[in-house]
Amino acid sequence: MYNLTVDEATFTILDLETTGLSPKTGEIIEIAAIKYQGNQIVDRFSTLIKPDIEFIPSKITQLTGITTAMVIDQPKIEQVLPDFLRFLEDSVIVAHNAKFDVGFLNYKTQEVYGKNIKNSVLCTCNLARRIFPELKSKALSSLTYYFDIPFNQEHRAMSDAMATLEIFKRMIDILYDYNITKVSEIIKLAEKKENYNSSKRRRNVQNRNYWYR
Repeated sequence: MYNLTVDEATFTILDLETTGLSPKTGEIIEIAAIKYQGNQIVDRFSTLIKPDIEFIPSKITQLTGITTAMVIDQPKIEQVLPDFLRFLEDSVIVAHNAKFDVGFLNYKTQEVYGKNIKNSVLCTCNLARRIFPELKSKALSSLTYYFDIPFNQEHRAMSDAMATLEIFKRMIDILYDYNITKVSEIIKLAEKKENYNSSKRRRNVQNRNYWYR
């Protein structure tokens, strides 16, 4: 997937909701993922997860709307991981602040399987820092506002994943105009410390509106 173009590759747009900021002290309580290939959504994965703690902290319920009662009969993360890893396959993971989401997943896959996820990872937050250095905030809500993307349920995994996908499509459209079309090129750009040179002469300006379907 790493050396394919964005039109050829399969992406899994991922978002987690958790009970804390650290995988050592927090737990995953919701996973949502959207499989995106050939400029269209081809599959979805979504589940609430029962944590090991007895009660979800009130501040997390206030933030996400997820209550202890909602997760009491849901599967544990150990039960969810096999199906979710099959869903991921060898796709490119796309997430906003990917270090957080992938960090939680790797912590759990290390516990259960003794290894990390091997998928390539693309962080849309990092990519936004490269492409839009003038924007004060690169938060998901700020970028949806910037792109005029509807975003009505922040901090629920599927809603956040859908917002991330729409932001990703718009950034890909911008990069395509500069002939940056390979997954490897986009990941390298996201990981760079310097900002993208938006004054660079466009080499390919064909209409890419089909990315917005």
